[in-house]
Amino acid sequence: MTQATRRGIITYPLAEARRYPSGKVPAAHQEEALLRLRRWFAQPATHKGGILVLPTGGGKTFTATRFLTEGPLSKGHKVLWLAHTHHLLDQAFAGFGRDAEGRYEVGHIGGDRDRLTLRTVSGTLGHGKVAEIRASDDVVIITLQTLARALTAGAHQGLADFLAQAGSTGLTVVFDECHHAPAPSFRRLIEGLRERVPALVLLGLTATPTYTDQRRQGYLQKLFPQTILHQVGTQELMLAGILARPIVEEPVTHIQPEFSEADYRTWQGSYRDLPERVIAHLAQHRERNAMIADTYAQNREKYGQTIIFADRWYQCTALVELLRERGVRADAIFTHQEADPGSVEARNARSATNNALVLNQFKRGELDVLVNIRMLTEGTDVPNVKSVFLTRQTTSRILITQMIGRALRGPRFGGTEEAYIVAFIDDWKQHINWARWDDLLGLPVDDGEGTAARERLPVELVSAELVAHLARELDPGQLAGIPFLTLLPVGWYAVSYDAAVLPQEGADDGDDIETVRQLIPVYSPDQEAYQRLFAELDQVRLTDFGDVELSEAARQNIRGWVSHFFKAGERLTQLHDDVLSVVRHRARNGTWPTFTPFEARQEHDLDALAQRLAFEQQLPRKQEDQALRTEFGSGERLWQNLYRSFDQFKRQYNASVDRLLYLEHHPEAAPALGAVEETFTPEEVPTAMKKAVKRRDRKCLCCGRTTFLQVDHIRPRYLGGDHSEDNLQLLCKVCNALKGTREINFRADVTPLTSAEAVRANADWIFRRTGSRASDEPVTLLERMTNMAYQCQACGGIRRLPPSDARPYGCFEVRVKEGNDPAWVQPILDQALALWKRDVPGFERLYAGEVLAVAP
Repeated sequence: MTQATRRGIITYPLAEARRYPSGKVPAAHQEEALLRLRRWFAQPATHKGGILVLPTGGGKTFTATRFLTEGPLSKGHKVLWLAHTHHLLDQAFAGFGRDAEGRYEVGHIGGDRDRLTLRTVSGTLGHGKVAEIRASDDVVIITLQTLARALTAGAHQGLADFLAQAGSTGLTVVFDECHHAPAPSFRRLIEGLRERVPALVLLGLTATPTYTDQRRQGYLQKLFPQTILHQVGTQELMLAGILARPIVEEPVTHIQPEFSEADYRTWQGSYRDLPERVIAHLAQHRERNAMIADTYAQNREKYGQTIIFADRWYQCTALVELLRERGVRADAIFTHQEADPGSVEARNARSATNNALVLNQFKRGELDVLVNIRMLTEGTDVPNVKSVFLTRQTTSRILITQMIGRALRGPRFGGTEEAYIVAFIDDWKQHINWARWDDLLGLPVDDGEGTAARERLPVELVSAELVAHLARELDPGQLAGIPFLTLLPVGWYAVSYDAAVLPQEGADDGDDIETVRQLIPVYSPDQEAYQRLFAELDQVRLTDFGDVELSEAARQNIRGWVSHFFKAGERLTQLHDDVLSVVRHRARNGTWPTFTPFEARQEHDLDALAQRLAFEQQLPRKQEDQALRTEFGSGERLWQNLYRSFDQFKRQYNASVDRLLYLEHHPEAAPALGAVEETFTPEEVPTAMKKAVKRRDRKCLCCGRTTFLQVDHIRPRYLGGDHSEDNLQLLCKVCNALKGTREINFRADVTPLTSAEAVRANADWIFRRTGSRASDEPVTLLERMTNMAYQCQACGGIRRLPPSDARPYGCFEVRVKEGNDPAWVQPILDQALALWKRDVPGFERLYAGEVLAVAP
């Protein structure tokens, strides 16, 4: 029987490891963090949970591992290390083991333990499985998804035994990237662990510890009651020389990858990194590899010692050969851990000894460039790196963070003040949500020209192939009704949410979770539809969209909402996916995403440019070409962000000229003149908004009745009022009819009127409809008259005082809220009382002989 290979499982004999403890000395900020963690660990608490906040490059994994070895593991605790991707599992596993000097982090473990077993568990090929967990394991490093499913299933005896024994030994849980914790499934996971091991110690690691959504922030504080234990900022570490300042360059390859539409449709929405077939095509593209080698060779003094991250062993070999041909000292390290042991890749893999020799050459400065396949993402100590080359784009935020992190070591630790991140960009014909360096690091990164990277316009996401998509597929007659400007978005929604990576059979992506951050383009026909969608869904619980996995019912809801709110028609992006992303953002963050307008949109109308150059100025072809080149190169335009080359820009310009020529000869094909440029609010308040107002107000805000209630506009529709919640209030049908088309805000407590005369001027209007009505009790009528007179909710309550010597028939006391003068309304109340005494026999005996307005 053939045995399956496993990585990420090892048992260390601690007696031997203690002879060779890791000699790595914590930096000052790490030592301070360790001091805080030790104090926290020693203090008793009913629920022990705290968060360590360090930025990318600040050493979260090392700090947590050193805390575990010197603290919980030395006290006999078992450890559960939770992470959301298999890359982070591998990084954590490596952090406990042997370093480049042959020393062991587990050598810092004290106490009575004589051995330590670590096991890595996930759905990824090569990792251990949940069924293999044993009670004798000491450290289990496992993905969140895998553990959550296993606890729900309750079918794994080994896991149950591990947790049962941890109840006696103690259990420390590390939640890597703990800002994911408020997701419903992960909250249940932590709560389930606390039920099994009530005294567990929970340590969260993150660079982003806060939420704008107060509900999710509350969940985070409930899971981690001691909240942030220690926090260090990026700027602080840069000033201390611990982190380098990254400078990002993005050379364009002008190569279009082979990514078929069928493969793209299958891959889209999976949240996986690029398909293996596409990666392989890029890895073996000789011209592309030559460009990468040229980029380094022509700038070797600027880039200094550089790590190049490749994807295949044959790409490593090709890059090394190309670099050596250009006089660059280069070599590569790679293994076959992701390969079938019988494959060509495995047979060409280098041994661990060869890799160690090459790595030591690089550390001694005998090599300029070290090419590798992900080996240097997992904590290998390479202090003298000045630059990293990312040979392709990736959708994995974790992977790109790990790769970039190799260059961020500052001068205090053998690094440099500045670090170059060189990311190669291809011409993709599909819209792909790439992981970007600027929103990952939380660092003040510069691009190669010195422009702050965070100021980059999202217009870069409108690729040339997307903009040209419709124009390529339609003949001029069909194209006539599609002005160029309609292909440009009016702006973008910036969204962020967590999503489970959909599994692919045989792929190395098991049960990972990706944090999705993207800019959703909004086109002019959809802008109003999004607003209607937002107004409707503000009244809907979006619980189904807040977790990392989506149910089929949630997807059906999206299809229904798109059909209901959006017009049919072809778009440059997938509208269902865009709306889904926006709704998931709302469910995760508690607010709708921020809209960024494309303010320069009107300045990029190619139809207008074609009209001016080809029809008004009628330039000869050479002059026209020169004018177009000048326009394309203008620093005041974004054409070079929209189009990777002048040729693409010129083809789109020619399409606009052809369109305008066609319309000259076929005016019947032109869109009809005259347009309804205004948008109108429906007369009826949306049902969901009515329900929200009724839940909020619960009774008539004018008289207090709880029956025959109607939603009223504070500023009437007659005067241009809208259906926003702030402009709506709940009134009974009597008060609503009495208010009519007047603008009266019964949600306000202080009158907008400025004199007693202004209040008393309302008497005639009030008494025509209210004063002598007998259909309501006097208390209701008094509250209505008081509030109508002040034109706000001035009445703070009415009580009937019992008869006394001074007032033999008792008295109605109308309390008027602070900010309103009771004397202003007293004449109206006196007039009402006189009418009631006249029209209702025995009124004084039945109700009261006086009505008195009083201050609160």
